[in-house]
Amino acid sequence: MVAAAPGSRAPRGFVRQLRLAALALAEIATDNSGNMIWDLGARMLLDPNATELVSLAEPPHTAAVHAVLMPTANILTNLSRYKIFKGYTTFMTKVAKQQNTPIMLVGLGSQVQYTELRPSDSGDGEDSEAGLDVAGASQIKLFHEQINFLKRVQLSGGFVSARGRFTAAIMTANGLPPPLVLGCPSLLINHNPRLGATLQQKWDAVLGQRTSKLRLAVTLPAVPAERKAIMQPVIKLLAERIFKVFPNSVVVLQTKRDLSILDALRIDHGVCLKEGRVRYYYDPQSWFDGLESCCDFVFSFRIHGTMAGVAAEVPGIVVATDLRINELADAMAIPSVILDKAKLNPDTFDLFEFIESVPSFGDKFDVRRREVAREYAREFERLGIPLNPGIARLADA
Repeated sequence: MVAAAPGSRAPRGFVRQLRLAALALAEIATDNSGNMIWDLGARMLLDPNATELVSLAEPPHTAAVHAVLMPTANILTNLSRYKIFKGYTTFMTKVAKQQNTPIMLVGLGSQVQYTELRPSDSGDGEDSEAGLDVAGASQIKLFHEQINFLKRVQLSGGFVSARGRFTAAIMTANGLPPPLVLGCPSLLINHNPRLGATLQQKWDAVLGQRTSKLRLAVTLPAVPAERKAIMQPVIKLLAERIFKVFPNSVVVLQTKRDLSILDALRIDHGVCLKEGRVRYYYDPQSWFDGLESCCDFVFSFRIHGTMAGVAAEVPGIVVATDLRINELADAMAIPSVILDKAKLNPDTFDLFEFIESVPSFGDKFDVRRREVAREYAREFERLGIPLNPGIARLADA
């Protein structure tokens, strides 16, 4: 993305780079609808009335712009898996080298599986009780092209924001300056300055009522092949302790792979969700409106399913099935628990006891949102880029 400078006739700026525009739209439409929430959050950082956004869809990937907003995730990975990301990294590096204006790299993340980390460094660090252990980040060795890409962004005079402390620790372990740790930009879609207080009030109401009439939105887990076995008890839990207990619950699909879980619910557990209980949203606002009108709580295995609820002022919990979700929830003060540590016994699980066991939003969520808004405000002011007025108000709160 490129943003126009304040106080001038909005020049052309760029929303996405090169073919990334087409590829990203295809992913939103056909792969993971959660990408829509992330994408909207990035776009909404900018003041829509003071910027013009254009696409750098064709070579030479340049335009007369003031700055480049480059939302990208999952670009950092260990040497052993670099070949999976090589093409994307090469492309992003090429685009970055073509720019002569500041690059704002937003939402940078790492794609590291728990299984890639030695057991001694996974879960035994000083942060393990808090849910995120960053000790294993020192094991991740970046390929030289990944490092060169990040150096090019920093040399542009822009900034790098990482989605969490684990990704930040990977950067510093590989000799790079520490990034800003700001989570996902979807944290700031809703501009309510007391959003955390609102979510906490609704959270408390759910626990106060403790009724099977609870209107629950459920997002389904996406788990790497090597961890599929751990999902069987989770699917049984969803069948016996969620969908059968809460008849007003709905499932929100995010990928085509979610259909296999619906099949398992039906074949193995006799749970056949009727049409009205299965939802798929094609745009973020419909998703927000749908949750606001249908649901009291989000029980989620997907970070952006939870963030859609946050934007709609519907509280929820995310069960982190991987490091990506883990570090995002940690960075944004989202109520969460790691899958391997969650008490999800399908024979004894009680949703209300589970909710009680997870630290809720409280004051720390609003405090964290103000911190993130202030970081964006400082960087956008330094670069002369108009920040969304709603985020500016959060920064001033």
